[in-house]
Amino acid sequence: MTSIGELNTLYDFNFAIHASRWVDPAFGASVGWNYVLLWVCNIISEYVSLTSVVSFYSDKVPVWGYFLIFWGFFTMYQSLGVQVFGEGEYILSFVKITFLSGFYLFSIIFAAGGIKGYSPGNPFGEYPLAHGFKGIANSFVYAGVFYSGVEAVSMTASEAKNPRKAIPIAVKQTLWRILFVYFGASISYGITVAWNNESLSTGNKTMKSPMTIALISAGWKNAGYFVTTLIMVTCFSSVNSAIYISSRSLFHLAIDNKAPKIFTKVDKRGNPWVAVHTVHSLGALSMLSLGSTAQTAYTYIVNLAGVSAFIVWAAISFTQIRFRKGWLLQGHTVDELPYVAPFYPYSQIFAVGLGILLCLVQGWTVFVPFEAGTFVDVYILLPIFFIIIALYKIFGKTKWVTYDKMDFETDRKHVEIVEDNEKSVFRKFWKDI
Repeated sequence: MTSIGELNTLYDFNFAIHASRWVDPAFGASVGWNYVLLWVCNIISEYVSLTSVVSFYSDKVPVWGYFLIFWGFFTMYQSLGVQVFGEGEYILSFVKITFLSGFYLFSIIFAAGGIKGYSPGNPFGEYPLAHGFKGIANSFVYAGVFYSGVEAVSMTASEAKNPRKAIPIAVKQTLWRILFVYFGASISYGITVAWNNESLSTGNKTMKSPMTIALISAGWKNAGYFVTTLIMVTCFSSVNSAIYISSRSLFHLAIDNKAPKIFTKVDKRGNPWVAVHTVHSLGALSMLSLGSTAQTAYTYIVNLAGVSAFIVWAAISFTQIRFRKGWLLQGHTVDELPYVAPFYPYSQIFAVGLGILLCLVQGWTVFVPFEAGTFVDVYILLPIFFIIIALYKIFGKTKWVTYDKMDFETDRKHVEIVEDNEKSVFRKFWKDI
């Protein structure tokens, strides 16, 4: 995120184009296609979650029926334009944060024994890390999928009124969002539900939710309806974002001549409708979950998304390392940068190394005993990433961008930060909130 902050405050195009400009056009193409794949996989996995969880309300409507209902809704919603998308996300995010805050308060009270007659017992059981490093490694890929999206600010930089002000704020807020949403949820689940609770592996998606189990354990028998509503709101937001980001990623690839030009077509509102409907139609693959191999199919999709996220994150920091070196070698100074990534180059080297490590280690459990099918599932994207680079270099005749050939003037933004002159302390405080 700090790499994005440095790159996008100076140039408002997305990180795939940055990769093309500061590394190699073939490298940028591969990063861009990986990012499209990441969000298409997210569309599929979120549809699986959405259609399965709403079945808790009524099982009279088949899962494929729920899918068609939601598919039609999102198709129309995405046609309304970016402003409606933004307003919708604003409202949904507010609802999600409100729900989560309430559950965090409940989990503290419940774990402390504040609900008379009910107690979570010892949620950690006898072994807090019962499955050791294997359990942690298996969670990496899911964490990668859930954290994906923080980098999407690079995709929307060109639509920001003042990128030099907006991008650094978004970068700095990332840490707090992660702490509140992800760490908060992990801690609240951990102190209210034991890792080996039988309910975690029985029933439908709603009843297996740690939130449902905790609330039922505290005496709320119909908590499933509350949790279903919360998950539905979350999935609405996730599907909405996944369609938006994947379609815009595909659109920008086409603009940059790295995808078929048909994806550049837009409607009167400026929506890239061909890209939107193409990526959204792939959501029908979520119906693979209806078969007997539902969990296998879902895991396969999540694995692809997780590895894609690790590849993209490592590529972003590698791109920024190349950018900074070229910037300095051509006589520019760090003082000219509107936003300077802290701890450079150590944080970037760490990010690249961690991304590569996560790509390699998250599938290590397939080796003993060796599982050929799972091995291909987990690691297929690594060779594909390099195959895409090779194909673009062969057919596009692209070349590695040397430091002396980097163009730092074209598309460079010279937008000054607009200061907030709000005089009322209360109004400024409310605006900040």
